Parts: sequence; C-alpha cells; structure tokens
Amino acid sequence: MAVADRPRERGRFDATTSAGRAVRYGSNTLIMTIALIGVLVLINVIAARVDKRWDLTAEGRFSLSPQTGQILSGLKAPVKVTGFFAPGDPGQSQAEDLLKEYALASNGKLTYELVDPEQQPALARQLGITSYGSLVFQQGDRKQIVFASDEQGLTGALLKVTSDKQKTVYFLTGHGEPAPDDFSGRGFSTWRDTLQHDNYNVATLNLAITTTVPSDAAVVVVAAPQKPLSADELTHLQDWLDGGGSALVLAGPQADPSVQSLLEPWQVRLGDGVVVDPAASFLGDVATPVITRYPFHDITRDLGGLTSFFPFARPVVSDNPNAQTLVSTSPQSWAETDLQSRQVQFNEGKDTRGPLNLAVALERTSGQSDTGTANESPKQPRLVVFGNTDFVSNQVLSTVRGAFGNVDLAVNAVNWLAADEALIAIRTTPDTPRQVILTGPQSSAIFYGTTIAIPLLVLLAGGWVWWRRR
Repeated sequence: MAVADRPRERGRFDATTSAGRAVRYGSNTLIMTIALIGVLVLINVIAARVDKRWDLTAEGRFSLSPQTGQILSGLKAPVKVTGFFAPGDPGQSQAEDLLKEYALASNGKLTYELVDPEQQPALARQLGITSYGSLVFQQGDRKQIVFASDEQGLTGALLKVTSDKQKTVYFLTGHGEPAPDDFSGRGFSTWRDTLQHDNYNVATLNLAITTTVPSDAAVVVVAAPQKPLSADELTHLQDWLDGGGSALVLAGPQADPSVQSLLEPWQVRLGDGVVVDPAASFLGDVATPVITRYPFHDITRDLGGLTSFFPFARPVVSDNPNAQTLVSTSPQSWAETDLQSRQVQFNEGKDTRGPLNLAVALERTSGQSDTGTANESPKQPRLVVFGNTDFVSNQVLSTVRGAFGNVDLAVNAVNWLAADEALIAIRTTPDTPRQVILTGPQSSAIFYGTTIAIPLLVLLAGGWVWWRRR
C-alpha cells in the first residue's frame, strides 16, 4: 500500500515544488519591476531639481559658442533684452529659446522680455521700434537694436552695447590688395562681416593719400600687395609700429617683395617656394596643407579640434627668439621651389624640408614702444605674419562654409593684435551639412581597406571554414 502510494506522493511533491518556484520567480519579477520604477522616479526627481543638459552634437549646435559664453560670464553690469513680435510669429520661439540660454549663461546678468508692440505701443515708440522681430539690447544709457534671432547677431549686439568704444581695423589699399568690401572669391567681405560681429569698425587705408596711420587704428592689415609699397609708405607703417601699433601681414608667394622691408626689423622673412605636404593635404591637393594641431598661444588656444587649410602658402622664417609659431606643417612637408615642373618631389639642397611655419606672432617689449598715457597701459607693438592670403578669402571660406578654423584663426589674430584677448574664442558657425576632410594617407587607407583588405579577409575566412569542414 505504501509502495503504491509513492507515485502519488511524488506527484504531489513535484507540483508543490513547481508552484513554489513560480511564486518565487513571480515575486522576484515584481520586486525588480518595483525597483526599476523606483529608480526611474528617482532619476526624474533629480533631473527636475538639477538643471543640467548635454549637447551631444559634434559641433555643439544646441549650445552657445565658447565666445558667447565667455562674453556673458564676464558681464559687469545688467543687460536687458526686449523683443517685439507679433502673436504666432515663429521667430519668437527661436528668439526665446536662444535668450533662455543667454540668461542662464550670464548668471542672472542678462534678462529678457518678449512683448507684442500692438499691446504695448508706448514701449515700442520709446525704444524706437518700427517693425516686428526687433530685439533691443540695453545697458545703462546704451541701446542696440538687432533684427536677427541667431546667436551671431545677438552676440554682436551684446558686444556693441557693452563695449566702451569701437576699435577700427584698417586694410591697406592702393597696391592691388584684396578689399574688405570685395564680394568676389578673392575678396575679404566674409572676413569683414565676422570682424564687424566682433564689434570692429572696418575701413580702408591708402597711405598715398593719407600720409599717416589714423590715430584710431587698432590694427593695420597688409594683405598681399601686388605692387611695391613706396619707401614713404613703409616708413609710415614702421613708425606707427615703433609707436606701439599692431599689424597683420598676409603674404603668399605672389605678394610683392617690398613687404619684406616691413618685416626685416622684426627678424622675420618670407621663405621661397610653395609649401606642399603629402601627409596632410586638403582632398589630396598637396599644395593645400591641412592643419589640425596648433602650438599654444592666445590666438590658437581654443582652436583644438578645428581644421584649417592654407592653399598655395609660403613658409615664414624667423630668427627672432621671441617669435611664436601659430601654424606649422608636418615633418613630411617641404617648400617646393621648382614650380614649373609638373612632378612634385623633394630636391635635396634646393627645397627646404619641413616642418615649416606658416604663421608666427611677435610682440616687441623694447623701449622703442610708446609708454602710453597716464590712464593707459603701455602699448607694445605686435605683429602677426601669415605666409598665405587665400586662407581667409571669400572663395575658401565659402568652401568650408564657416565650419572650420580659418575664419576663427584670422579673427583671433586681430583680437590679439588689438589687445582684445577676452574676445578670442571659437565663434558660432552656421547650421550647415558636416563635411569629412580626408588627408591623402586617410583616403588611401579607406580605398585599400574597402577594396582589398575587407574582401581578402572574407575570402580567407571562407577558406578557413572550408578547410575545417573538409
């Protein structure tokens, strides 16, 4: 009887065990679900109380540029922004989103208000508003009206309303130089616009007409003169530098040799030949070196990660121990002097092997400089020399569409020369499609990797499997 009952007892034991296991599993699942819900609730509570955001885009498209953040964090007095928009205007939401970021980055120094001018006509008249979409920046008695709702426009207005005075950058003319108001591919109108957004007044200077550099000049730009500078013009420029002025010299291989006379007192000269760099070139063009790393200097300190390139450049050579390199090519580069030959190759004893400097910065601290007034710090002459002009031309800047370091490098150089180090930073870039710039070795690696290496690995793997199964 006992033996006959054993199967039924075993059956009852198995059922009980299975039921207990199901209860345990169900309890564990319930506990884990409750714990997961608790963690999610805790994360949401923390997220609601801690205002922290991350911009995961490569270019930080949803964050303020370093320059804007730098300006906002350095505000010394409150700034109020009043925007005038019609109800339902899509520009209002764009402006409000951006102004929220400005207010947050300013630590409360910048406040804003968006109003309907139809509802508050008296305020619109008081501030001189005549059209929808206007933003008014105010600090004390200063006022600046802007019609843009993008970061570049807002930061430009902020600079204008918070600056004590507007500095002037003069471009030397009269010798076939590219002009700041020239919209052609050779011109500098894009560069000029960026300088104006940094609150600089941009003007031209013809020393054949005006025999002295104007007293309001912060920087004089000498860019690729095609005709010789006269002895008087060189004297006027050198006297101005000796008195504490600053100059930016851009001189590619086709610049007139008279520029050398301006650089000699600084122990700087423009080298011969065109710089080629097979190891780091733009889209395989060895005569267009690509730069991705920069020596440390105030001008280049924020350019890490940005690419700049210099088509048809010449080396800049300096014997001055105080000269600081801004841009330098790779050790595989050289200065090609045989420009008539179609075959680009290094010729020992004729060409100069790299690395080669493409830009240097100098600051003279000798007693020659102006001691300044009682209320100003002494002016020290500053000079920046680039062995290239095209890197900041409209044609090149339109090619890179503002997404790389060329324009930042050029404007940062002006900031440093004008003693506006606080403005040196990476500026906002337009919302444009991202481009991948490959050097020659990178292009070769991709080509051989995809057409030879990967198919070969697949073939070898198939052969190995066949051999194992044979």
